[in-house]
Amino acid sequence: MKIGIIADTHDNIAAIQKAVSFFNTQDLKYVIHAGDYVAPFSLKELMRINAKLIGVFGNNDGERRGLKNICRNIHEPPFDLLLEGKHIMITHMMESLSGRSKKNTDIIISAHTHIAEVKGGNPLYVNPGECSAWLYGKSTVAVLDIETSCAEIIDLSAISVDKE
Repeated sequence: MKIGIIADTHDNIAAIQKAVSFFNTQDLKYVIHAGDYVAPFSLKELMRINAKLIGVFGNNDGERRGLKNICRNIHEPPFDLLLEGKHIMITHMMESLSGRSKKNTDIIISAHTHIAEVKGGNPLYVNPGECSAWLYGKSTVAVLDIETSCAEIIDLSAISVDKE
């Protein structure tokens, strides 16, 4: 099973629409958002994903009630998820994890730094970078194969996707 990973969308509607279009070509069961949607109107665009959206709040998500009204699958970080026998820990900031929370964890998904990164090992660490491209000018997401524990960073500016 493949899942999409996105974070730090920061209300950039054009970038969110491109990510949604890309994800909808990937036959994903889930898309995980690691926080910093910012405002509810941008989350409405993410709800167009043809997969189940699960996420955590980030440090810039001020309208939490409004976000929760649009998607009930947004949680306080860190959030534990079990998919196909793999324990996945989702957080916005790595600082919110304790050493204990990393134990018996197969995959850690985080964000906040806006820097895309995949570190192999146990646990596998995935930061999809910034979808918004506000800080570094590069809009990125990730695709993770749960079965093989392999993740790939996708530079959305380098691919062509049709808007739906």
